[in-house]
Amino acid sequence: MIEAIDQKEKSSIKEEIGDILFLGIFLALVFEQEKGISFDRLITATVKKYRDKHPHVYEAKRLKTSDEVLQYWQKSKNDIFEGIPLTLPALLAAKIIQERTAKTGFDWDSYRGPLKKVIEELHEIRSATNKKKIFEELGDLLFACVNLARHLQVDPEDALRFANKKFVRRFRVVKSRIEKKGKQLHEAGLKEMDSIWNQVKR
Repeated sequence: MIEAIDQKEKSSIKEEIGDILFLGIFLALVFEQEKGISFDRLITATVKKYRDKHPHVYEAKRLKTSDEVLQYWQKSKNDIFEGIPLTLPALLAAKIIQERTAKTGFDWDSYRGPLKKVIEELHEIRSATNKKKIFEELGDLLFACVNLARHLQVDPEDALRFANKKFVRRFRVVKSRIEKKGKQLHEAGLKEMDSIWNQVKR
């Protein structure tokens, strides 16, 4: 579905959303048969959950500003990290964790804070002396990069997906130019590939 949205193909978007709906309903019916989880009760519980979490939308409760909504949301949670699935991709989980923490006021005033933290984590990787420490510091660096992206109002998943596509597109051009010289990639060597890569970037 994400790919269809990226490509702005309306027919594909419709088809992929349909697939998601089908899978959701299919799983619910399988668990109704196998585990006795009532489909009707599942829908009712879901509706109740959203009504309880968003009374300013579904009920008469007056929450006029976004700050009032956030304050209500905070009070309704025993743990601000409750409900973040352990199976989420780590990049997305980091973003959600930081967003929820920021709502409590534990956040930098501007992007300069997380930018300084990114530089600090790079230095710590450089001074790490063993694999365990490198592993830990690299995780901190990635977490700091997500925080920087959040402050710059850039979705880190979208940015990384774009970087992946850009790298693949450029490398395909490098491969094509080398093959036009009658060579294979492994025959060109890093120096020649790097030279062509810089030409492609320009």
